[in-house]
Amino acid sequence: MVEAISPVDAEFRLAQLLGDDILAPPSSLSSPSQVSPVVESGTSQVSFSGNPFEDMLSQAVESLNGVSQSEAATNQLVDRYLRGEVDLQSVMVSQSKTTILVQFAVTAINAAVTSFKEITQMQV
Repeated sequence: MVEAISPVDAEFRLAQLLGDDILAPPSSLSSPSQVSPVVESGTSQVSFSGNPFEDMLSQAVESLNGVSQSEAATNQLVDRYLRGEVDLQSVMVSQSKTTILVQFAVTAINAAVTSFKEITQMQV
C-alpha cells in the first residue's frame, strides 16, 4: 500500500544536516572545548517594531552576523588544530557546518534580491 508523504519540518531537517546542537541553547553544552561555532553566536530575543520590512531586515542582519561568527569560530578551530589542540574530525565538521550556513545565506540573499527586483518592476 502507498503511504502519504508527510511535509518536511524545516527545523528538523536543519538539525539533521547540521547536527542537533544547532537548535540547542548554549547552556546545554557540556564543555567549552566542545562548543560548536554555530551555537557560540547564541540565540537572540526577537523584538518587533511594527514595521515588517524593518523587522525582516534586522533579522537578516542578525542571521548574517551569526554566519560571520561561525566563520570566525571555524577559523579559530583551524588555528587550534594547527597547534595540535583539537582533532581533525572537529575541524572538518565545523568547516562543513560553516559551508552549509554560507551556502544557505547566499541562497537566501539571492532569493531576496530577486524578489525585490520583481517587486520594483511591477506595474502599479
